[in-house]
Amino acid sequence: KADEMGYRVNRVAQSMARKPIQIGIIVTEEWPEHYEDLKKGMQLELEGLADYNVFGKFYTISVPYSEEKTMQAVASCMDDAVDAVIVCPYHQDANHNGFVEAVNQLEVPVVSLGSDLAGIHHLCCVKVDTYTSGKLAAEYMKQIIQPDQSAVVFIGNKDFIEHREKMTGFLEEANRSGMKVEGVFETQDDPKIACYLTDKLLKEHVKVGGIYIATGNSVAVCRCLKENDRRDIRIVGTDVFEEIQGYVEDGTISGIIFQDPVKQGRCAVRTLYRYLVEHEKVEKEILVAPQIVLKSIMKYYL
Repeated sequence: KADEMGYRVNRVAQSMARKPIQIGIIVTEEWPEHYEDLKKGMQLELEGLADYNVFGKFYTISVPYSEEKTMQAVASCMDDAVDAVIVCPYHQDANHNGFVEAVNQLEVPVVSLGSDLAGIHHLCCVKVDTYTSGKLAAEYMKQIIQPDQSAVVFIGNKDFIEHREKMTGFLEEANRSGMKVEGVFETQDDPKIACYLTDKLLKEHVKVGGIYIATGNSVAVCRCLKENDRRDIRIVGTDVFEEIQGYVEDGTISGIIFQDPVKQGRCAVRTLYRYLVEHEKVEKEILVAPQIVLKSIMKYYL
């Protein structure tokens, strides 16, 4: 009868009738170019859900990353009796310092955002499709270097799931297309190591025509190339942020694999809302599609 009369549930009124939902969000200050956008996405989604009695509280782990600070963040979540947790892992070896065990003891739904974390009992993981990111980078790289040139890959650490998936995607697509890859170099996400490896690369690999920077060291590599006046090497970077704008505009960076961290952040909050309030079934892994950004449309992504 209610359906025939056009009755619809007033979800705002319904939300006011239940206790508020508090989401605890554990995020690091490390690598602000990426994590600030994840945070921005979560804040935007929380603003939209405020009328639905859903709120978030951020527990920021200041640098340097330490066991004490991560455990304090988890303890604060427990003290505040949060209804769910979003974890933004930075160091994926956090399992060694008891962080994962502590999160699991919260016994609330957990969403891992940005990257997966081994051993965590999460509801789901929201991240960019890293394997496809690598394939996309290789497909584009093949188009912008000369047929007789090769490429190299700079990643942070092969032990990190997302870094390894980007590497695998790139290598598989390169092999399929016939593009030679000289090697994969681990920068440990350290600009000094990235600069050292770039110098070494320029001296030892004369046929290299392109570098895929799969993590956050684009600026260090670009600076090194400019200091050596190597405009012949094409760069495919990762993530869009203010500091690399100039390198895109002057042609040092040919293209960027955009991971849409704002969308990832919004998706994590929305997923928890749908699970907690609307009791929807949640996929174990929610992947955001990567995009390639070129100079002509860079301003729309900043």
